[in-house]
Amino acid sequence: MAVPPPVSDESRRTLSLEWKLPLVMTCGIAAALAALLFSAYFVLRQRSEGIWRDRLGHAIGEIARDVAGSLKQRGIQLAEVAQDESVRRIAAAPQSPANYDIAAARAALGHLMTPGDTTRPVELWNARGRRILVVGPELPTGDRFSRIISDTAATAQSPPDSVRFSPLEQSGSRVRFWAIAPVVVNRTPVGYIVQPRYLAEQREYLRTVREFMREDVDLYLRNANGSLWVAAPDSATTPPVQRDSSDRGAIHIRPNAVRMFAEEAPIVGAPWVAVIEASEAAIMGPRVYSAIRLLAGLSVLVVVVGAALSWVVGRRITRPLVQLAGAAESVSRGTYSPVVASGSDEIGRLAASFDAMSKEMMAARAELEKRATEADTARQEAEEANRSKSDFLAMMSHELRTPLNAIGGYAQLLSMGIHGPLNDGQRNALERIDRNQAHLLTLITDLLSFARIDAGRIQYDIRDVAVHDALANLETLIAPQLQSRALKFTYRPCPTGLYVRADTDRLSQVLLNLLGNAIKYTPDGGAVLLACDFDSSRVRIHVRDTGRGIPADRLTYIFEPFVQGERALNRPDDGVGLGLAISRELATAMHGELMVQSEVGRGSMFTLVLPRADGPAPTAASRDSQREPRAEATV
Repeated sequence: MAVPPPVSDESRRTLSLEWKLPLVMTCGIAAALAALLFSAYFVLRQRSEGIWRDRLGHAIGEIARDVAGSLKQRGIQLAEVAQDESVRRIAAAPQSPANYDIAAARAALGHLMTPGDTTRPVELWNARGRRILVVGPELPTGDRFSRIISDTAATAQSPPDSVRFSPLEQSGSRVRFWAIAPVVVNRTPVGYIVQPRYLAEQREYLRTVREFMREDVDLYLRNANGSLWVAAPDSATTPPVQRDSSDRGAIHIRPNAVRMFAEEAPIVGAPWVAVIEASEAAIMGPRVYSAIRLLAGLSVLVVVVGAALSWVVGRRITRPLVQLAGAAESVSRGTYSPVVASGSDEIGRLAASFDAMSKEMMAARAELEKRATEADTARQEAEEANRSKSDFLAMMSHELRTPLNAIGGYAQLLSMGIHGPLNDGQRNALERIDRNQAHLLTLITDLLSFARIDAGRIQYDIRDVAVHDALANLETLIAPQLQSRALKFTYRPCPTGLYVRADTDRLSQVLLNLLGNAIKYTPDGGAVLLACDFDSSRVRIHVRDTGRGIPADRLTYIFEPFVQGERALNRPDDGVGLGLAISRELATAMHGELMVQSEVGRGSMFTLVLPRADGPAPTAASRDSQREPRAEATV
């Protein structure tokens, strides 16, 4: 009885469905919550960033307008002084002006001074670059006039005859800029009022913005060309190390890789830009990050609860399936125990059906094992009977050969006249005795060969065999049969260097059987052909006759034992039908095959196919002899 294969260790090492289903459900919940968490993070981040950028943009816009308004008021004051008649006269005077004009101009310039302020003097220069008048402390001149005028003209965004403000510049520890009002006579600048100003209001702006936004922000003023950055209150600072722009706004990267949200607004009337920055971490932390941490905690709680529910639901669903799997394994081992079916749902009905099916299967298995035991017993009995038959055939064949040989010997002695002379009738009778003794001996030899093949008692000596030598030697063996039937035999010689892997004696036995059949079933005056062809791996030996042929419906049976292509009572010398069966078994044992092609009325062709061999390495003396013969041997 066959033993079912045991359950593999690999199936035991893998997780069962009872664990897989809750694990998959938990992973699905965790993945969905993770995706939701990431989506919430990006939505909150974009929304918070949008709100803050709107607030920053509004704040910096208000500051820029306030600064522009202050500059405008200062420009009005400078323009009024520049239009004073005394200022215009001394600025346009080619020579030294009168004292009363100087006094009047000094009084007019004094209106630009703040009481108690000694750091912001007012100067009057003519168009030729000569300082005419100074109100307040005198500052070093150097090339101040030409530099201020040229820088202001290069960055001015207003007409040449209007008040202009210079770019920001470093002055000691403070940052200043220059207010320049042209003195115009007949639409032509004849001089300039120049006054240095300091950034005194940035501190107030910063405090106001922080109070308004309730966050820590940084406020800057910079030149439009980025040459100088000024931080509140009024000190120069370093610009950001990197500036990135996106569709939502600018990002400034400060030292230590601090990311800052930045919004900018140009100052109308001055070559400056107001900049406000807020730390990304400071903005996102209290709102986005705290919300995300809260959502993450809730997500973990949901995952834990979901895992518990998945475990309960999964076990409820998979426990019957696990029981069914165990029952199926027990069925495969032949140790099935009934499954307790519970419930009326699909799994309960499946368990009930499986239980009924398993009981039927076990009953069928028991019946099959019983039949297998009976078949095994019958097979052993048949094998024993077959061995007894083979032994009997071998023994009887051997025992029959002894008296047949004696009959043949005495018949030959009588034919030789040892016991007296013979008349024609006696000699004819002895010839018949000799012919039938030879026929009967052939039949017994076939029976003995078939019995040995069937019992597996034939030994084979497989080696490289020269095809031409094996086929050429057959002519002398079949010559008497050919002459008695007046048949034409043709042998088309094979190349002398062609070899096959075969047993020499068994190869000759197969070919003699095929030639004997061809001679036997070919009428007088017919022809028998022996030839061969080959390819790189196979050699095919053909035996063709011009006999009556074999019907197509008999071709599949002629290689069976005790079967002939055509059997008739008037042909008692045809044999018992073992020649082709023996030949096929011998061909198969030599790793070949035996095939047939036949057409009724035109003859048959049997083909023996054998593996091709390389043969022994040719010597120098034998190379000349390895030429394909040209003549055909004919009997």
